Amino acid sequence: MPGDMGHACGAVLRKNGFRVVTALNGRTQRTKSLAIEAAIDDVGNLEEVVKQSNLILSILPPQHAYSLAKKVSTIMRDISHYPDFVDCNAISPATVNNIAQQFDGMPMGFIDGSIIGLNPIKEDEKTRLYVSGEKLDLVSQIDSRGLVVKAVGSEIGQASSLKMLYAGATKGAFSLFAAVGLMAELTGLKEELFSEFEFSKPDVLKTINHMIPRIPVDAARWIPEMEEISATYQQYGMTPKFHEGAKDLMEIALNTPLSEETRETLPNDFDINEALQMYKNALLNLKSK
Repeated sequence: MPGDMGHACGAVLRKNGFRVVTALNGRTQRTKSLAIEAAIDDVGNLEEVVKQSNLILSILPPQHAYSLAKKVSTIMRDISHYPDFVDCNAISPATVNNIAQQFDGMPMGFIDGSIIGLNPIKEDEKTRLYVSGEKLDLVSQIDSRGLVVKAVGSEIGQASSLKMLYAGATKGAFSLFAAVGLMAELTGLKEELFSEFEFSKPDVLKTINHMIPRIPVDAARWIPEMEEISATYQQYGMTPKFHEGAKDLMEIALNTPLSEETRETLPNDFDINEALQMYKNALLNLKSK
């Protein structure tokens, strides 16, 4: 799906000599515009994507990862064409192993993947694609040709676990700082707290000011990601509650008017006070339901 990450991956791969295809039937106008901007070929439908590909990179919101893989595996069996499949989505090791089972018995490579970093246009082609699995030869060919490919092992689930750890730290921390900002608004101590942060913890204040207006833009995608992270922690006997709390904060963010913005339309200097008032109103509205 050529959203923010997908279209940028397609653009840098194309720049480095690969043909990149997608299927835009049923996609939003934003997605279609990003695909055109990246010069990705629209081949019409998913069957044509499978038929015309040697390597498929699944890059989409995590809640759709399983259903897409199931459709692709069905098409592979129907047309007897078996490109390698890399699940690049922010999902738990348990979820990616369930997805891998859809391809059991097929003469192709299933690769567990995780993308870390901003999109590769913004990262100047330094975005990392971590991969694990037994057949990594084909995906390794795109290393240093748009993405940095790093192998982390032969087991399905290793690359996804790394993504859960990384996103658990970054997005978990973003959510915590946003929750602190909202609490400052609710308690009427925002001015005092922000003044203290400016003096003693300027990096915390910078994160609060930067992320509070931006979390709503990605909240619809990050909420299921928090669910996957929580499931990963629970799988290893750790508490899932940190990221369940992060999910709760993101649900508040999703109910603000800022969630209607995109990364392209949100102003860089959006007023933090206005954003916090939106969060407060969203919280009160959710509690009244």
